Amino acid sequence: MSAGSPLVFRPSFAQRAMAMLLFAGSWLVGVRALAQIMERLPVLRASLKVAEAAGEPTWSFWVAVSAAFGAVVAGSLLLLGTLLGVLMVEGSQVLVDDLGLSVEHNALPTPLARRVGAGRLLWKQVSRIERSGPFFVLRGGGEPALGRKDPSLRFLMVDELERLVLMILERSPHIRHDD
Repeated sequence: MSAGSPLVFRPSFAQRAMAMLLFAGSWLVGVRALAQIMERLPVLRASLKVAEAAGEPTWSFWVAVSAAFGAVVAGSLLLLGTLLGVLMVEGSQVLVDDLGLSVEHNALPTPLARRVGAGRLLWKQVSRIERSGPFFVLRGGGEPALGRKDPSLRFLMVDELERLVLMILERSPHIRHDD
């Protein structure tokens, strides 16, 4: 490998398509759930008026409305999570060269990309490779940095993952790996 041509690892077409299908499925489920809630609101409102007229307690109405609101909030958070996942899969790439490796998340704004794990590590800085939830994490700290926090690089998935991990294990002199 020459210094002018780094190896680039990206998610495959099938991995990107799977992420898009997960996002589209969660979007459709969320829209369907919101539509069902909106359909049921007139029935719940009529039930509330009948219960108030009969002098019965209306706590069950408020429980149903609170549950519906909670479902909408939870669905929104899951949708944002799948959107972040799609953007990370679609715009991620791991570049490997003679000096080290870098992880880029091109589809995300720079501050958010750095927060979720974009950056660069030299081979002598890589100290651990591990799995953390859905992410593969490369932790720095192999060589002491001057007053800086040890960087951590994260990526979700790439094609030829085994080849990438073997390259990292071969080239990093201070590497430890946790299962």
